[in-house]
Amino acid sequence: MSGWSPPRLPRSWLVGLAIGYLLFVSYAVIIAQQFLFAVVLGIALVSTYLIWRFIHAVEAIADALQRIADSRD
Repeated sequence: MSGWSPPRLPRSWLVGLAIGYLLFVSYAVIIAQQFLFAVVLGIALVSTYLIWRFIHAVEAIADALQRIADSRD
């Protein structure tokens, strides 16, 4: 095993994002009365996170392939 671990967001960022999202949901539902605002923002946040994880996974695969190629030389 290479000891590589998947990238993670710091816990403080997750807490900040969760609190910010809850505030936005409460604004969207109570004041603007548009629940779809909250859903769209949630989908945008989740999709951005998944794309970030995908890019890091591809980088890890490329790095592993590079190490395999270097070890064969």
